Amino acid sequence: MATINAAYEATATLPDGRLLYLRAIRPDDREKLREGFFKLSKTSVRDRFFSIKRDLTPGELTYFTEVDFLRHVAVVAELQNGSELKPVGVGRFVASKERPDHSEMAITVIDEMQGKGIGRILLAQLINGARDLGIRHLDATVLAQNVRMSNLLRSTGLPLETRLEDGVRTLSLSL
Repeated sequence: MATINAAYEATATLPDGRLLYLRAIRPDDREKLREGFFKLSKTSVRDRFFSIKRDLTPGELTYFTEVDFLRHVAVVAELQNGSELKPVGVGRFVASKERPDHSEMAITVIDEMQGKGIGRILLAQLINGARDLGIRHLDATVLAQNVRMSNLLRSTGLPLETRLEDGVRTLSLSL
């Protein structure tokens, strides 16, 4: 597997046989990311941001699309849609300043494509990318009711520590 950097590109096959195109996020993904945000249900937005948001701010769009691939790594998943590639998910991790061997991770898949294996493929990319950078733990902070993310992390078979406090679950996947 290739190291995730600004030139990263890969493909994977979904369980239904479709080809999923994976690539490094780019600054010119701002508008596509914003359009994808509007395709998320209120539940998906709440699960990702812990509150209902109507839009992404210019600062958030910059943060999400202008990454250094050293401390902040992000991968876009796309499917062929006619002659274009349509973004269907993003996975990312950001290294912790306090604990250099830990990174906070997040995966978002548009609602119509959830449950089709995209999150699992993005997670595999993040795990390999984190290992390449010497990260030993991918941490996810999720609302307690976000069982999809908890189940996704458990499905890796890797050691997983969980802690629940005030309706927020912290999951730490040992790599």
